Amino acid sequence: MEIRYTLRMPKPHNHYFEVELRVDKPDSKKSTFKMATWTPGSYLIREYSKNVEGVDAKNENGNSIPIKKVAKNMWEAENGNAKSLIVTYKVYANELTVRNCYLDGTQGYLNPASVFLYVKGAENKKSSLNIELPADWKHVITALKAKGNSKTEFEVENLDELIDSPILCGNPLLVEFLAGGVPHRVAFQGPGNVNPDKIKTDFTKIIEASRAIFNHHPCKEYTFIVHNLPSGGGGLEHKNSCSVIASSNTYDNEGIYMNFLSLIAHEYFHLWNVKRLRPFPLGPFNYDEENYSSMLWFAEGFTSYYDDFLTFRAGLTKRDKFLDVVGSNLSRVESVPGMYNQSVAEASMDAWIKYYRPNENSTNSNSDYYTKGAALGTLLDLILIKESNGTQNLDNLMRDMYAEFFLKKDKAFSEKDLENELVKRIGAKGSDFLNRFVYGLDRPDWEGTLAEFGIQLVDRNATTKPITLGLRLQGNNGRFIVHGIPNNGPAFLSGIYIGDEIISVGNRKVETADLNGLLTGLKVGESVSVLFSRNGELRSVDLVVAADPGKSLRLDWVENPGEQKEFLRKKWLRMD
Repeated sequence: MEIRYTLRMPKPHNHYFEVELRVDKPDSKKSTFKMATWTPGSYLIREYSKNVEGVDAKNENGNSIPIKKVAKNMWEAENGNAKSLIVTYKVYANELTVRNCYLDGTQGYLNPASVFLYVKGAENKKSSLNIELPADWKHVITALKAKGNSKTEFEVENLDELIDSPILCGNPLLVEFLAGGVPHRVAFQGPGNVNPDKIKTDFTKIIEASRAIFNHHPCKEYTFIVHNLPSGGGGLEHKNSCSVIASSNTYDNEGIYMNFLSLIAHEYFHLWNVKRLRPFPLGPFNYDEENYSSMLWFAEGFTSYYDDFLTFRAGLTKRDKFLDVVGSNLSRVESVPGMYNQSVAEASMDAWIKYYRPNENSTNSNSDYYTKGAALGTLLDLILIKESNGTQNLDNLMRDMYAEFFLKKDKAFSEKDLENELVKRIGAKGSDFLNRFVYGLDRPDWEGTLAEFGIQLVDRNATTKPITLGLRLQGNNGRFIVHGIPNNGPAFLSGIYIGDEIISVGNRKVETADLNGLLTGLKVGESVSVLFSRNGELRSVDLVVAADPGKSLRLDWVENPGEQKEFLRKKWLRMD
């Protein structure tokens, strides 16, 4: 069997990709074609086949072959004795995100899971891809291997490689450089005041800081695809590339630019953590349905710990900036009620039904495996350093597991494998860490742990003592609607519902979504009348003002903390 794809864009303004999938020497008289329902790294069933239209099939002579849809993402063709089976179809492409596809007069972008059908049973067979560009487009940017000297024809090792290789067609700004011994290129699509020399310098620092952790770079070359859009952000990791969205003003604003570099560090660190050092069952993939893992807190959370850590270690940010990020993570963990309602292991399993589909009660019910996972990465790093007196840290764990499970075995690791690795380093405290903080809901002693490293954990809110009614409002054409009621605030059992319109607090009309100004002069324990509307009916309720349970945590560097604490914190920040 030989499989060849052709991708066409004859009328790009209409947002339609046209795909031809040719199968020469089919293995049987009936062929089944499927489309992925999700894309690795984005844990939600996205039903890509909803954008597929006009599936048709012919033989090598151009005669029609019966083909019909038999499931939401599956078609069957009665090819009989045909020597070749040519399937054609169109894909509507008008969603410019890292996990979907988009086509207009300036560019064609595709996450391949959202565009290409594949032959069932031939997932491990090689194929080829030919891309026919509009006349004024010059480049195809992808991590796929080019055929010979061609710029539009590519070799595909198997289905996993095809799905894992985003493609950008058009005329992007290209920045190319060597870093960590590997050729890199960055394709910028869309307006932005990009400084190529600064990009080379800053990306190189991140790349080399990342490689240093693992003492190994797995790629022969690497590609960044960056879309500059008026707003938005985010990224998606791939085995030899990543796709990122940045705001167009990123390169003119130092703060936004540093956040962009953290995003770049995050997606790049995934080269090792998740694309190769991968929790079971994240590869090989089942593209038909959910691939449940209880370890996204490790895959995504630890990567979130490392992204800002890497910008610091690369010399792009200062120590206090990194400490601020750690404090921000801890603040969210200690302020969002759901963080201690659901374990991060369960949150990982529930990513498919909860993380990408939040509702008004999510902050009360759900943990966040990114933020809490990053906080637990910090905690485990500190524990490993403290228990080994500086001879071990999280880098060692990641590097050793990468060597064992990817370089040596190339297989996914299990929860038990991780526990064994921790026990090997810190004994029973390794199991204790998992049982209490990952599978359980125990609160770590953040303050005591950091104090052993000469770091004082300070809650800014302890001195300012903000007050609250426990209502989160959202402005909507001059009306202020309740869109969140934390279960640790006064309004939770008051009879006010999500969707109610808050009209006044006390005798003062609500004119902004922030109620703090209306609480001036009130004290904790005092009662205030709240007037609201529900379905056109006015109602009122008395709420008792409470201290805001939210935390605003700051990590302060203690001067002259003592020799041992100074030693440990230098080990933590890799200052040796």
